[in-house]
Amino acid sequence: MEGELLSSPNLEHTTVVIDVLVPTYRPTHSHLTVALTSLQRQTCADWRCFIHDDAVPESESASIVRPFLADHRIRFQSSHRRLGIGGNWNACLGATHAPFVAFLFQDDLWEPTYLGAALDVLTHHPSVGVVSMRHTYAMEGREHPIYQEVQDVRSTFAPGLYQGQDFLRLWLERGLRPNIIGEPSFVVLRRSVMEDAGFFLTNMSQALDTEYWLRMLLRSDWYHCADQSYGSFRVHPQAASAQNERDRVGLFDRLRCFNTVIASGDPSLKTLAKRSKRRAFLSMMNKFFVRIFR
Repeated sequence: MEGELLSSPNLEHTTVVIDVLVPTYRPTHSHLTVALTSLQRQTCADWRCFIHDDAVPESESASIVRPFLADHRIRFQSSHRRLGIGGNWNACLGATHAPFVAFLFQDDLWEPTYLGAALDVLTHHPSVGVVSMRHTYAMEGREHPIYQEVQDVRSTFAPGLYQGQDFLRLWLERGLRPNIIGEPSFVVLRRSVMEDAGFFLTNMSQALDTEYWLRMLLRSDWYHCADQSYGSFRVHPQAASAQNERDRVGLFDRLRCFNTVIASGDPSLKTLAKRSKRRAFLSMMNKFFVRIFR
């Protein structure tokens, strides 16, 4: 059962090319305001935004969002019960139907050309189901070496089109590390491929985006849009990934991701995924024992 739906009365009369999905959970007022303002400043205007709050009693999401509802393209809904990360993402997907999908998380922001550049790729390359958009990281608090590693590895891939399963093989050889495709706020997707891939897993806390990218790559091609920076991903202590790290949640999610490829039915990918999973498991065990006995 969903909560109150808030929107402008003219929403259904809008021509929509892309749905912008904003799943929220205890957002910071300034962060969410910056994110939604960056959406309204897009040079591409053919978007519709659906904000879905994974409600908690003290949530301030509705009051933060309310000034933006004067824009007929934006609507807001909250759930009566906690859905979790995957459930909230899926609630956004299930309530929308435009041919292209872009997630915008509550802490992040886009440059004005973000949606236009992504739609240009998807329009001219019908085999592409996944578009990765180059971006920077805004660090609040201590530095996280993993984000520098991500940027370094992504920079080794030239901008342009990659056959999905060919890229998947390269990624498997790296043990699915790091998340080369990117965080959901900087990945734009083709709805028809998503409909075949299904919804996000609701029983995975940390690597559910990586697992979904694998399903998309099994069904479509990847485009690396890296000619410029298209926005900023905010890294801060209250973010879900930081909380998961502190609570040691999702430690084995990456190993579960290999199972998605193993179950795909392609013999060569299955063999590679099994080998990569074995290497990843041994590496994790080695790090564990080093930590215990040092």
